[in-house]
Amino acid sequence: MLALAALLVLGLKVGWAKLKSSNNFKIARIEVLGARRAGREEILYLSGLQLGMGIFDFRLANVVKEVESHPWVKKAQVSRELPDQVIIRVFEHTPAAIVLLGEPYYMNPELKVFKKLVPGDDLNYPIITGVSLESLEQANPEILAGIQNALSVWRLASSSKIFPARAISELHIDPLAGLSLITGQGPIVNFGEDGLEEKFKRLERIQVELGEQFGLLKRLDLSQADRAVARFYQKETDSLVQVENNEGAEAEAK
Repeated sequence: MLALAALLVLGLKVGWAKLKSSNNFKIARIEVLGARRAGREEILYLSGLQLGMGIFDFRLANVVKEVESHPWVKKAQVSRELPDQVIIRVFEHTPAAIVLLGEPYYMNPELKVFKKLVPGDDLNYPIITGVSLESLEQANPEILAGIQNALSVWRLASSSKIFPARAISELHIDPLAGLSLITGQGPIVNFGEDGLEEKFKRLERIQVELGEQFGLLKRLDLSQADRAVARFYQKETDSLVQVENNEGAEAEAK
């Protein structure tokens, strides 16, 4: 019985070797699905797969690992479709922001930095500054909360007709001061750390109230709930205007 079992195992090995080398199990087609920013040729190169190689001559896990090394690839799945086809499914990162870490990088909605920008990359995303790579790697809760606040304000601006997202050139995060907006042709606006939606509405009301004079603002501090502090540009000197939310000045402050 032992001898019979040994012959059976040997026969299976020989049969499997012949099956693997059969022309019926050579790769005749490689399908790449889901690759938009990661090019098909790049994915094929990383996979190491080639037409004509044996469909059993590679490990699925190894191909997945190599394909996921592409900066745009968040996740990959690889499957054999016998007798002669391999399917590579790619799930790409979606940029949510550009974060400046000495150089610009894309960040996804999970706040993971995944790709350094190169010429030709899309720049139509919020630009976040004041963040260090170390703080992201350590998942610093204050920094992560600041990034979430920045994205929240960007979404508010994206749907605003009064203070649109295109007016924001940079969202700056400071551990002490909180979130500030750097505008292209307006003031630096400090939001602080909470009550962002109400503060954004106050920003819109102030812009409407000031009209063209809004462009003369140098800084606008909305970090406190009960007051707005504005600093205007002057020809000779800056003047500081502070308006508190009391009965006599509530409309002007908001």
